[in-house]
Amino acid sequence: MRKKKKISFLMNSSTELLYYYITAPGKLSEWLADNVISIGNRYIFTWYNYDATCFLIKKIPYKLVRYKWKQDFDNKYYFEFFIKKNNITKNVYLKITDFAIKTEIKKSKMWWKNRIKKLKNITKV
Repeated sequence: MRKKKKISFLMNSSTELLYYYITAPGKLSEWLADNVISIGNRYIFTWYNYDATCFLIKKIPYKLVRYKWKQDFDNKYYFEFFIKKNNITKNVYLKITDFAIKTEIKKSKMWWKNRIKKLKNITKV
């Protein structure tokens, strides 16, 4: 059984640019996977010649994107990107929700931190 985890990152980019990088296959290929292609709402992620299919199941422009892996289609597991802008400070945060086996939560968080570090380098303004 997997446990839900949330992690938040302060980003140095606009909500519009960030949204583009979490939805566009070509942009996802720059920081999240070796390659990403989409056919409608189906996305195929490639890492080290291994393909994994997920589906875009929910989106709110410039705010939220939720994906569900093909193998998880009949259960509650998903991964989500939520963009939050603080109206006072104007800081933009990327909040990630994901599920991991309890013994792999630390490893999963480190993986996300590394991916987001790459994304920050690409999107900083």
